[in-house]
Amino acid sequence: MHLTTLDVVGVRNLTHVQIQPGSGINYFYGDNGAGKTSLLEAISLLSVGRSFRSGKISTIISGETTELTVSCQVHDAKLDSSQRVGICKSRDSTTARIDGQNINRLSALALAVPSVAISTRNHELVEGGPGERRNYLDWILFHVEHTFVQLSKQYKTALSQRNAALRRGASNDLVSMWNKELSESGEAIALMREKISTLVQNRLTAFSTRLGNADILPDLQYRRGWTAEQSLSDTLKSSLDNCRRLGTTSIGPHRADVKLKVQGDEARYVHSRGQQKLLAILMKLVQVDLYVSHHGQAPILLFDDMPSELDEQAREFVMAYLQSSSVQVFLTGVEDISKTIQDVNKLFHVKRGEIQNVV
Repeated sequence: MHLTTLDVVGVRNLTHVQIQPGSGINYFYGDNGAGKTSLLEAISLLSVGRSFRSGKISTIISGETTELTVSCQVHDAKLDSSQRVGICKSRDSTTARIDGQNINRLSALALAVPSVAISTRNHELVEGGPGERRNYLDWILFHVEHTFVQLSKQYKTALSQRNAALRRGASNDLVSMWNKELSESGEAIALMREKISTLVQNRLTAFSTRLGNADILPDLQYRRGWTAEQSLSDTLKSSLDNCRRLGTTSIGPHRADVKLKVQGDEARYVHSRGQQKLLAILMKLVQVDLYVSHHGQAPILLFDDMPSELDEQAREFVMAYLQSSSVQVFLTGVEDISKTIQDVNKLFHVKRGEIQNVV
């Protein structure tokens, strides 16, 4: 999967940018604040409807306009076909289209323009809260398990209804009428996450071995969000009084986590910040790897400021993996290091919101 054209209007300081990226490694260099990360944000908007950097659209839209637009031509190598994908966002509305047809769900964008983002925030996968790691697993499941989207939708709907009943002090019968749907979809989601956690563990083990850095490898321990000794259905019943006190459903896969343990302790307390960053990057490469295994082609990789995130050995490992996987990469950095990175497909210079194709 790769973009053949990219058109960006009104994303931060990118007033109007049109480029034709290569199918391999595209390297963008320039001073801090020039617009490199903004370009990656634009692709992220096109892929998932939001930026990997900020959830507030008002901070992303250029101060000179009231809306932003991003569009691209994306080529599916497996199907040997292309489609036009675009998104327009103002401060209070979003319009997305695929081949000229409006789409109602942004998940269609994620399928059309699948992307993985690696940025300076990625250490939050290790250091941050459970939501970061749940989202990590769910991204993989969204792209490799076709029943996951519907199960997730069913679970969220049932959870919302049960919580609403708890908040308004409804009877036990009215609260519990959602238990069956909640437990059936929740048990299925937990099982999927457990299985994918095992695959992630296997891939991480392989990566750390190839990198020659066994110390960084954690033991992934999936915690499903309720006690392992009971079914979700039974736990929902036994925890009803506690849920009433809290005014919300306190157990279930929405409370799940993946503990990253190193010799019994959590990696965030053991690993240095550099080790956390490297581990998070390897976890992101696992996302790429599992997508490739399932789809026979790679998603688009957005890699913000790789040189500052990795030492030379790790950088060589990452680049060798990306080249072997035929991933289209949008890579940024301050200096022109294209001569030290093999097989840069296209080189771009970014200056004050303008992007010039150098090679």
